[in-house]
Amino acid sequence: MTTRVSIPGISLVWLRACLALAACALAASAAAESPVRTIEVTREGDAYIVNAQMFAPVPQAVVWDVLTDFPNMAKWVPNVVESRIATPGDKQMTIEQKGTAKFGALSFSYTSLREIVLNPQLTILSTQVKGSMKKQQSLMTLSADAGGTKMQYRLELIPTWPASSVLSPEFLKHEIDEQFTAIVGEMVKRKK
Repeated sequence: MTTRVSIPGISLVWLRACLALAACALAASAAAESPVRTIEVTREGDAYIVNAQMFAPVPQAVVWDVLTDFPNMAKWVPNVVESRIATPGDKQMTIEQKGTAKFGALSFSYTSLREIVLNPQLTILSTQVKGSMKKQQSLMTLSADAGGTKMQYRLELIPTWPASSVLSPEFLKHEIDEQFTAIVGEMVKRKK
């Protein structure tokens, strides 16, 4: 025995169309979702401390390949204009990057020469040795997660005067979200 529910003034075809549209909107929303799951920015004196957790729906090897493809980062990271390996190495290298960080009407150009220490497919430690910041050190930690890879990111940043006039917790949250959305987009593209 089939039970039919009737709602006066609403046809079954119209109801199905509405449900289909809602399902499409939900799927589009999930696809456009940022890979950044959590992000916290705190101040300790002059330093900004960023702790973020991201998720990439790809294997750890793909995540690693994209995060360590330093010569090509300017192709997919929005604020990087130039990226090159200054001193090559297998597990330790020096990279140089130049770019412009933007948030609304605010922006500043930067340069960074960083020593990179790699623990393949597990961690990337980056320490600025010369550049636009007084101090910049980050640690990216990768781990397998259901359906992909979890990325734990910690950044400690002490800006110089020009950068400190622009930087804020909101600016940093925007930059992290924008960068990792683009980086994870590259990861997804490479997985295909």
